[in-house]
Amino acid sequence: MIVYIYGAVVIFFIIWELAWYYLGVGLMFPWKLKKNFAQMKKEMTFIDVRTLAEYNLFHIDGVIHLPEILAYSSAADNIDRNRPILVICMTGHRSPIAAYMLKKYGFKHVHHLSWGMLAWKLFGGPTVT
Repeated sequence: MIVYIYGAVVIFFIIWELAWYYLGVGLMFPWKLKKNFAQMKKEMTFIDVRTLAEYNLFHIDGVIHLPEILAYSSAADNIDRNRPILVICMTGHRSPIAAYMLKKYGFKHVHHLSWGMLAWKLFGGPTVT
């Protein structure tokens, strides 16, 4: 029975990621980001959409904290629309929604951190508190 539950969870996550990819949201896996972190941090704008409490627990240094982007399109007005964007949340469930909204607002290259900050921490990604 437990094997079926684990299998269902894995299938759910695969479908979840593929659906967002199909809608034009790029996937950034935590191990890929960690491997190329210095380069990607120079090339991309990182936007964290977590709540203030989540953000204060830990975050990636230098990210733009914009939880309001989920509710207001004007929150993205000061962000370069031509620069690649990486949207981050805690578990990877809010970030693809926010990334999709940014695509609708006219941003060209939008990605989300798959499985969020929890996976980033699990894979040893650097954070600050």
